[in-house]
Amino acid sequence: MSVTVRPIGDGEWGAAAHLLSLAQPHEPWGAEELHKREQEQAGWGYRSGVLVAHADGELRGMAAYSQNPGSYHPQRYVLELAVDPAHTGQGTGAALWDALEAALRGHGAQQARILAREDHPVAPGFLARRGFTAGKRYFTSALDVAAFDDAPYRDLPEQLAAQGVRLRSLAELRAAGTPDLDARLHALMSAVRLDVPRADPVTPLSFQVFADAVLGDPGLLPEGYLVAEAGDGWIGQSTLFRSEASAELFTGLTGVTREWRGRGVATALKVAAIGVARDLGAPTIRTDNASDNVPMLRVNDRLGFVRDPATVSFLRLF
Repeated sequence: MSVTVRPIGDGEWGAAAHLLSLAQPHEPWGAEELHKREQEQAGWGYRSGVLVAHADGELRGMAAYSQNPGSYHPQRYVLELAVDPAHTGQGTGAALWDALEAALRGHGAQQARILAREDHPVAPGFLARRGFTAGKRYFTSALDVAAFDDAPYRDLPEQLAAQGVRLRSLAELRAAGTPDLDARLHALMSAVRLDVPRADPVTPLSFQVFADAVLGDPGLLPEGYLVAEAGDGWIGQSTLFRSEASAELFTGLTGVTREWRGRGVATALKVAAIGVARDLGAPTIRTDNASDNVPMLRVNDRLGFVRDPATVSFLRLF
């Protein structure tokens, strides 16, 4: 079978997003979301691309390369590769990888990372044969919102109030006309993300990236973007997003400043976010954490999040 790989066309974003969602159902993509990411990468001056594979007149696979703004390096890339499950083992994945590798070498790539579930029947072997090595492991976890029992946590707001802490949503902060709101939210996220375990070193998140990728995300839920406030300062946050491709909600970053960790703030933020999800009628909240992010995994486990098999970060050096 002859497979043709080329850059994605204007009318192919939906089909590509669908294939990517089939390959990673824990992180579904809609057409507009995938297109928006490509536009953002260009706006930030990053190198990126989306490729599609055709055979017998059908779109059989997609692949993408982009750069991670949270661990940015001009020669490091993040990859995705998906093949129609009905047409695996027919050379589509190999053709996509050959095109990806050529594009990366053309950009002078030093390394590329791709995520794959450790229980996937094809991906780990496919990647190993192409020089990828397995590294950091992550857990995607899901919470059944309707089944969540909030009884053990009903005293949390009172306990936080005794410490001078209260929670406010982005919707409330906007309605109150909070001065310098976007800049303060950027500063808070910049502070709490520094200690999040990741495969590559953390880099500063510019205000433009924050404004585009977080505040400008059409799936961001203002009522689910929660800030923990102590006095005049902000000490923690948790965010909820909705994808156009799913009824589930997805956690962005939950984090607390160093001096406030271990005092129930992260748990209170997560419980409040679950309440928002329940009010919205969302069936599930999904989140993901590195396997060595023990404190947050413990919080999620106590709340009833159920872990999927681990996802592994595979690294290829050039």
